[in-house]
Parts: sequence; C-alpha cells; structure tokens
Amino acid sequence: MATQLAFMPLVSSHAKNASQAWGASGRGSERVMAARAIFRRPSARGLVFSLSKEEEVAKKDEVPNQPKRNLVLIGGRGCGKSSIGRRLLATDKRFKLMSLDDLIVYEANGQSIPQIVEERDWRGFRDLEYEVVKKSAAISEWALIDAGGGVVVDLDEDGNEVFSSRKVDALRATGVVVYIKRDVEYLIHRTAGDSNRPDLSASQSFCEIMERREPFYQQAADIVVIAAGKKKIEVAREVMDRYLDLTGESVERAPGKPVW
Repeated sequence: MATQLAFMPLVSSHAKNASQAWGASGRGSERVMAARAIFRRPSARGLVFSLSKEEEVAKKDEVPNQPKRNLVLIGGRGCGKSSIGRRLLATDKRFKLMSLDDLIVYEANGQSIPQIVEERDWRGFRDLEYEVVKKSAAISEWALIDAGGGVVVDLDEDGNEVFSSRKVDALRATGVVVYIKRDVEYLIHRTAGDSNRPDLSASQSFCEIMERREPFYQQAADIVVIAAGKKKIEVAREVMDRYLDLTGESVERAPGKPVW
C-alpha cells in the first residue's frame, strides 16, 4: 500500500501560478509556503535516461510496462534548472513543478539552506535531501523535479563527495533524469555573491568540486543536454523533445496555450 507523502509540493499545473510560486528571487517564507500547496499523491513508477541517442533507444526498450513520466532536472548550481523547469511547466499542463531545495527548507521548518548546513553540516543536509528525494520520487507521474546541484552526491567516511546511489536510484524509480550541462565558468558567474548558496567545501575550490561531480552527473543522467551557447527556451525545448522521444508521450497543453 502506497505511503502518503509527508509534504505537499507545488500547487498548480498552470504556468502562471507555478511561475509565481517558484519564480520568486528569494528562498524565504513565500517559497516555503508554496511547498505546502496541493498534491498528495501516493506511489511510484519508473525513471530512466541515457547519454547518447543509441543508449536512449536501448533504455527505452528496457522500460517496463509502467511508463516513466516524471522528469528530473539535474546539474551544477546556477545551470538554469529552475527557469528551464518553469518553461517546461508552461508547455504541458500535466506537470507539477517541485524544487527539492524548497521542500528541504519546508522539511526543516523554514530554515534556510545555509542554516541547515551550519546546524547539521553537509552530511546532515544530504541525509535530509535523501528523505525529500524519496518523498518526491513517490509521486506516480508528471512530477517535474528541480533537483539541487548536489543531489548526485553523498559523503564518505572522510567527508569526500561520492556518487549517491540511494538518491539517484530513488529518482530513477519514477522518472527521466536530464543533466543540464554548463561550463564551470558559467556556473561561477551565475552564482557569485549568492548568500543562499553556502560554500560546498572549506578545502576545495568550486572548480575542483565540479570536476569531481562531472562523472556523477553523467552516471546519473539518462539524457545530457549541452546548454552552452543556447538560450534557456532552446534548452527547455531540447529537454522536452528528448523526453517525449524517450517516453513516447506527447504534449498535452492547456486550451489556447501555444507549446512554446
């Protein structure tokens, strides 16, 4: 029997309401309140993705009887997952957009990400992230999950980042994982001076961390979208096209709404 979710992710399948909820520039109380919205759904389906066209076709053949309809966006902090997610939400009315970071804040009773890390350290944060991932992945279909940059990692006994099989496996249980790949220089530019993003390490640079994470993103992904030199609307279109190609689904847009 399916377990009822302990939190209620995002509200609306309509782009306007979703953009208002997740489009806020801050991560304060408004976005925590957005995480309280409707959507209590049980259960699970499947999620898969590949790196090359041939791998995508092969994995499509491996998909069991239950379709895999969730869509999970992964990538380094600042790669544009949130804005791309809002564009995807506007494309298909069935999607429900969820930000894992916002749901983590909600689960931590409104503490900000930096506050959670300061109180629990990164290991405690990753454990909390795992609990949120499990609940998000329990949604049966049409969850559009904006995952944090570190969703693909856990910490070993020495505090080093390692591939997080537990989180990636949970996400793959119900959807398709898409890696939004950006150059490190772009990520640094996009995140510079953002107080809502705590330092990832006291001993390693951001470049070193991203270099270590790159194979983890590749390993987790069923689809890799190279975003360099593309507008976000173009990235979103490629994500949707390849998602539809892999799942065999077609866009179901709201009446009177253009696809893009």
